Amino acid sequence: MKANTKGLGKKLKAFRRKSGMTQPQLAKESGVATSIVNDVENGIRSAGSKTLNRIAQGLQLPEEERFLFVLDGLRLSKRDFLIPDFRDYPPEILNFLPYALMRAGIKAQDVRKISLPNEDRKNLQVKLKSGKTFALEVRLSPC
Repeated sequence: MKANTKGLGKKLKAFRRKSGMTQPQLAKESGVATSIVNDVENGIRSAGSKTLNRIAQGLQLPEEERFLFVLDGLRLSKRDFLIPDFRDYPPEILNFLPYALMRAGIKAQDVRKISLPNEDRKNLQVKLKSGKTFALEVRLSPC
């Protein structure tokens, strides 16, 4: 069992227990197989970002926690490069974020909190455990 998949599994288990759900209940709420929930929790395998997003939605995680959970899983994926289903945010920002963090040398475990863009603030802010803040502003121009 890899340490990184084990960490994601512990996070999932903590979220599930906090919600008061069993693995089968979470699987049903998420629309995934119980074996997937079990395997991810136990660090046996990682899941794709779409599956992790469905699990996070089944847990009814607040949007920023869901984003961090999916981002944490995204770094384990060998095939996913996009963050799914944050419809209220420009996909250019969310799908560029993993690349921008990687280029800045920031790993998922370095992130303390992510503040998504809102009406008052147009940029995405990543607060690091070191106390520094990484802000990302994407300006779209017509082609």
